[in-house]
Amino acid sequence: MSFRRKSGLNQGPEKGFGSRLRTLAVGVGLGWAVLLTPACGTNTDEPVLPVYLIFSAVGAPALVSVTPVETNPPATALRYEFDVRYFVTNTEDGFVGYNLYIDSSQTSAQAAILGITGDPFLPEGIAPSFSHATTTPSTANADIVIQRVSNFRAPPAPENFQACELYFFRITAVTRNAIESPPSAQVQQCAALDSGLCPKGSPCNP
Repeated sequence: MSFRRKSGLNQGPEKGFGSRLRTLAVGVGLGWAVLLTPACGTNTDEPVLPVYLIFSAVGAPALVSVTPVETNPPATALRYEFDVRYFVTNTEDGFVGYNLYIDSSQTSAQAAILGITGDPFLPEGIAPSFSHATTTPSTANADIVIQRVSNFRAPPAPENFQACELYFFRITAVTRNAIESPPSAQVQQCAALDSGLCPKGSPCNP
């Protein structure tokens, strides 16, 4: 008596396992596709950081300090200006200077903490705020740069700093092709020599 093997008798389980494996692979692939696909039309309250803040090849500058200064020009009331101190540290090709950004607690306190907002302060009407195209980089104390900032908003529609208001300062390095660096560390300062003399409940004396 002869016996013949039935073709495929032992292949059923292997085919079933292979089928399940392929199904699992497809499912995992679809799951990753869903996770990695950007959501369109989703509105959130979180700010979107500019691309240059993440990928800029220009180094962040070194803002050292901001100091309030009382001024009293003839025939005008007491007003405040600020001395902005920083080092010139950038050596990138095409580096031309620094842009200054100023915010106040009335305009954008939260945005000033989260990222640069609005337009740079341009005293001459063109970028950068402070030109340093030919300055030699240095962090020596003797080479610290001091810039007097007379207004919260630059001409042609200047706006004075308000006494006992809190202001936020940042600078960015700028290149000739208008690429900006990540911002420096933020410095906040009151428009007052002694914030304790400001009215209780004001931004400088909360």
